[in-house]
Amino acid sequence: MLNAATVYSWIENLPIIDWHNHLDLKMLAEDKPLGSLYEVWVKTDPYKHRAMRICGEPEKLITGDAPEAEKWAAWARTLPKLVGNPLFAWAMQELAFLDEELGIGNDVLTVRKLQNVSLADWTPIRLLKAFNVEYVSPCLSQSSHASQLSQLSPTPRVVPSLRLAENETVGPEACDRFAAAGCRIVDISIDDIGAVDCDVFKDIGKAAAERGMTMLLHLGALRQTSERLRVASGPVGGFAGMRAPVDPAKVARLLDELERAGALPRTILLSLNPEAHAQLAVLAGSFNEAGVPGKVQLGPAWWWCDHKEGIIDVLEKNAAYGVLSTFIGMTTDSRSLLSFVRHDYFRRILAQWIADKISAGDFPDDESLIRPLVERVCYLNARAVVATASQNEGDYK
Repeated sequence: MLNAATVYSWIENLPIIDWHNHLDLKMLAEDKPLGSLYEVWVKTDPYKHRAMRICGEPEKLITGDAPEAEKWAAWARTLPKLVGNPLFAWAMQELAFLDEELGIGNDVLTVRKLQNVSLADWTPIRLLKAFNVEYVSPCLSQSSHASQLSQLSPTPRVVPSLRLAENETVGPEACDRFAAAGCRIVDISIDDIGAVDCDVFKDIGKAAAERGMTMLLHLGALRQTSERLRVASGPVGGFAGMRAPVDPAKVARLLDELERAGALPRTILLSLNPEAHAQLAVLAGSFNEAGVPGKVQLGPAWWWCDHKEGIIDVLEKNAAYGVLSTFIGMTTDSRSLLSFVRHDYFRRILAQWIADKISAGDFPDDESLIRPLVERVCYLNARAVVATASQNEGDYK
């Protein structure tokens, strides 16, 4: 009988296509040597900052002006307390990766001794290559300078995605500039679906559809929580919350308006509230197009859902209410260079979930059916999405 180890062996070494993240494009373009382990591992990661706050560390030691050594000590105090949080699992994988590459050891109880570890022999691109990243797509606003949109690296391929705020309009000139740079993704945050202007979305949807782009709809973030933290650490400080579950009728209205206007591109629905996963997975199947598998689909477990339970929930909902073999799989949605361990985290969870389904008799014990399924979910479906737009696709034709 197929087991988790066998299933994982099929997908363990597949290249990574990270089709949505918030990496610093300037950093990738300059590709300068990295700094201390703190700078790479902790400084830009709001997930870690949030955990440190929950554990009682003062903001001065998180995003404030304390010396780096004191901030590192605060993280070292926090990490052993995080057992049970996905951050702990990710951190152990990050440490294992660093140990493999640098030989630093991976004992979570002695992290403090790693303060002086330097990654000066590494650049961002070298690090991405070590993770077997094939394609990475950081977000940029439409006002970004043309120089930021140029292709930054052929291996891995670095291509910007277009980031829009709720009800932000976008003109054809901006769309053409991004498309010329190879952009495959239009990323839109919709915190309150009831406040959406459908006419604005028709223009965006039409522009994306005409250029073969995929539209990401991030639904249901509650961004206005602690004003104190927003002032202290900025708008991405790790303190947002979940809104009530998204109203599927309002999402259906938006998608229907776009479809009737001939302006519905391939669309990925991401809900911050897991209670909406089933509703969105069902709704997605109501909108389709010949020759476009999974044209509208429930996307990966996003943000606060990006943990074992959330990932399994999304797999279950896509399998039960959609077609699992069309699922786009995983993306980091992260600002951290070390967050690419989350692809392996996802692949291990997927392999165990598949094995459990086979053991229960729910899935066939047949490599000829299961192996293509997991390869599509972990790599091939994402590869198809990022290969749909540009006239200069190279290896992505």
